[in-house]
Amino acid sequence: MSAYVVFNYKILDRSKIDELTELVKPINAKYEAEVIVGSPVKTVEGSSLPGMVIYKFKSFEAAKQWYYSEEHQAVSVFRNSITESWATIVPGVSETDDLVNSGYFESQS
Repeated sequence: MSAYVVFNYKILDRSKIDELTELVKPINAKYEAEVIVGSPVKTVEGSSLPGMVIYKFKSFEAAKQWYYSEEHQAVSVFRNSITESWATIVPGVSETDDLVNSGYFESQS
């Protein structure tokens, strides 16, 4: 099982990106988040912001715990001050049916 947190972003203050990276490293280590993508993107359909980071987690629950953790929420305030972005948590294929059947996506929590 696995899950992913996807951030699509536009950097507004490039001088603070290294600080953001250092702030998130210990949180990623604590929650076993693996950065699998950190790159500019080439949009081929629809609209997108120019950068993307994708984190991989061992489960959907682990991804939610990381995202909603007190530590990560504090970093989110800083991140949102230096980027324009959106984020989403995506279950891996093996968890999708269980989450859909549980009604999770209907509640959007």
